[in-house]
Order: sequence, then C-alpha cells, then structure tokens
Amino acid sequence: MKKKKWNKVAAVSMTMLMAVMLSAGCGKSKESSEESTDTVSDSDNSSGKYGDKTIGFVGMTLNNEYHITLANGAKTEAEKQGIKIEVQAGDQHASADQQLTIIENMIANKVDGILLVPSSSDGLEAALIKCKEADIPVINLDTRLTDDALKHVDMNIPFYGTDNYTGAKMAGEYVAGNFDKGVKTAILKGIEGQTNAADRYNGFLEGAGDTVDVAAEQTADWEVDKGYTAAQNIISANPDVELFFCCNDNMGIGALRAIKEANLQDQIQIIGFDAVSEALNLVETGEFTATVAQYPAEMGRLGVQNLLKIFDGEKAEESIDTGTKVILKDNVAEFKEYLEEYSEGTEDVK
Repeated sequence: MKKKKWNKVAAVSMTMLMAVMLSAGCGKSKESSEESTDTVSDSDNSSGKYGDKTIGFVGMTLNNEYHITLANGAKTEAEKQGIKIEVQAGDQHASADQQLTIIENMIANKVDGILLVPSSSDGLEAALIKCKEADIPVINLDTRLTDDALKHVDMNIPFYGTDNYTGAKMAGEYVAGNFDKGVKTAILKGIEGQTNAADRYNGFLEGAGDTVDVAAEQTADWEVDKGYTAAQNIISANPDVELFFCCNDNMGIGALRAIKEANLQDQIQIIGFDAVSEALNLVETGEFTATVAQYPAEMGRLGVQNLLKIFDGEKAEESIDTGTKVILKDNVAEFKEYLEEYSEGTEDVK
C-alpha cells in the first residue's frame, strides 16, 4: 500500500436527512398529481410588471440540499422581480415519471414558462413536446438534456449549469498532485444515462490519470443510503482501498458511514462533488478531503432572469457555465458564506 500524504481526522458519524418542505398555492389553480411530489412554498407576487405571469420550476428532487439551494435561487430572484413561481419536484433523484406528470399539470394550469432540472437527460421528450405545442418556453438547469433529446423535441432550450466534466477533472488533477501514484481508488457513480453522471466520472479519470488504480466502481443513484450500501460492498471486496471519489456528496456521506463502521477512516479518504453544507462541515473536520463546489443558486437566478427576457420579447442566453471550484480546508469558509444566503429549507440537514 502506498503511503498517503496525510491522515484523516476521525469524527462522529453523520447522515443526511431532509425536511419535508411547506406546500403553498401559487395564485393559479393547480390540479393534484397522481404521483407524490415535494413542493416548496411559492413566491406569490401579484403586482408589478410580471404580476399576471407564473414560472413553473420543475426540480429533480427536494430531498437534497443542493437542489433546495437551486430552487431557492430561483425563488429569491422571482421575488425580486415580482413574478409568481411554482416549485415542484419528485420524491427522489430518479423521478422522471413524476416530472412528466408535474410538467403536464403545469401546462394544463397555463404557466408562462418552465425551469427544468431533469431527472433524466433523455426521458422527458413527451412532456417537452407538449410544452412546444403550448408555446411555453423552457430553460434547462443543472443536468443537461442530451443532443438527441433536443433534436427529437425540436425546441430551442437554453442550458445554464456547471461544466461537470471540468469540475470533476479538477478533482482528478488534485488527486494527481497530492496522492502517490497507484492509489487504490473506488468510484461511486450517479444515475446511469444522466449527462452529469457520465461527465463527472470521465472528467475525474482524465484529471487523475495513472495516479489512480481503480479497484471498484458502483452506481449509487446520487442517494445517501445507496452510497452506504455500495461502499460497504466495495470495502468488503477491496479492504486495501485508499480513496473514494463520490460523484456527489450524498453518496460520499453514505460512504463515510460505511468507512467509519469498518474503522478505516485513517486509511480511506473521500472526495465528493456539490459542496452541500454537510460536506463542507466534513471538509472542515477532515472527514472529507475535498468536495467540488457548484453554484446552484446562480443557476436558478439566471433561469428566472432569462425567462423574463423571453417574456419581454428578447433572446435568452443560449448557454451559461456557472462555474466550479475545488473546496479544501483553506477555502471552505468562503463557500459556506455563499450557501448561507440561500439556506431556506436546509436547516434540518444533519
């Protein structure tokens, strides 16, 4: 086993729990979905330039602090601009069927535009075609729709979000510069078929190069519990593993639980992705070596701003890279300040 360049700090085991968000009306009648969905309280502004319009925000899930922050960025900007926003999402990250129902209900309720964080990069074409037929503009946030999906829908859909490949490559480059060559590595991957999942996996491998010896990889669907189970299996089969690259922080938090139960926290380091508040705490204590920050609130904010451009007869920006940054102990406080501004609804994360 290669000697690592530092030891990790042991701390108490933590798991992530999300609060059930408040549900509220948006100023328009809304049909009940047959699917179970989470909602956050809506911005209901009835005065001002956009007082007669409503934006529909279709999130991937509200059981993840990252996605709550994204939704809160949109809510904050909508309140600032004086426009109503209705926020809904599925129960889990893999909730494309629920998103289809949500979009169809929003179309029926005559929203004026939709901000979409897709659960599937190519599984929502039917609903998007209905948006086109209803002349409802859509802006894609965070998880990019595939070129094939866009071609099938034949609709101009701008994208604002992270260059996930570059962000993961930065994490890999950090490993290449700070770990010994041949470090035994496990990778926890996101939902198969999502562009973010593929980009983070491939970007990390390019950045790390031959510094990493990939001993195992498993899909854990962005979820804490699945990350825990996958890490248990990997550790059992590969007791000499030294590094987990987890393609989001949720899976990293699950992996940490398995690592601590195996009493291997001094052997195995964790690098995550998303920079949710719990991951930032774990970077501070040394239980995570690093996480890659995205700026989800910026995605929501820019989505609202550009839908308003469309409402005003202007052209929305076609593509915006909202940026990434590797978060370590020496810069974690800076990013915590960013998250605090959009922390509504995330207080119960443990």
